[in-house]
Amino acid sequence: MSGSSWNGELPKETIGHIQSAGCLGQKEVVTAAHNACIRELLQEVNVHGKADRQMKFLTVETESRLGTLWDQEHCTQFCSKGELWEASKEEEMKIPWKEAKEGSSVSEEQYQERFWRQRLDGIGLDTVNKEFLAIEFKRTRDARSLSNYVEEATEVAQEQYTSLLTGLQAVGQVKGWKVQQIVFVGRTCVDLLILRYSIRT
Repeated sequence: MSGSSWNGELPKETIGHIQSAGCLGQKEVVTAAHNACIRELLQEVNVHGKADRQMKFLTVETESRLGTLWDQEHCTQFCSKGELWEASKEEEMKIPWKEAKEGSSVSEEQYQERFWRQRLDGIGLDTVNKEFLAIEFKRTRDARSLSNYVEEATEVAQEQYTSLLTGLQAVGQVKGWKVQQIVFVGRTCVDLLILRYSIRT
């Protein structure tokens, strides 16, 4: 398929669908490939960084839920869980609740629980220079007709973490931290990793 009318929903049995976690038969291996790519990437960046670099990667070995990460001492140096939730709450509660039945209400506690279940692919934290990196890796369809696939994947990553990024930016502005989302985009049609953005090394 040309992909010219693709709006985020991949038709079943197309190559794009089979290569995505949306295909139930491939979900496990696609997820494993995704995790292997970002783990190796972060490990390489971590190993080859300058000796005096202050940036620490908290998710080199495995990804963790946001709530678990915020129980660590490193993240609480940025802000407390309460501060981050208060700064993110408004945007998080705008996101539709998929499981909610029509007419039923969803409590703030349920939204908060969903918020802390998010899994960033990586977090970089520099407590000396006050820099916070929210890292995301996307393996995406890159048909020849989709020349803007990098931009599309980046937009998906930004939208996926709208509430979190809003909260991080708000807290960072108050506390003097620089907050940035770093999106790595990997192609699926050829074995080539494109680093759309660079991490200070």
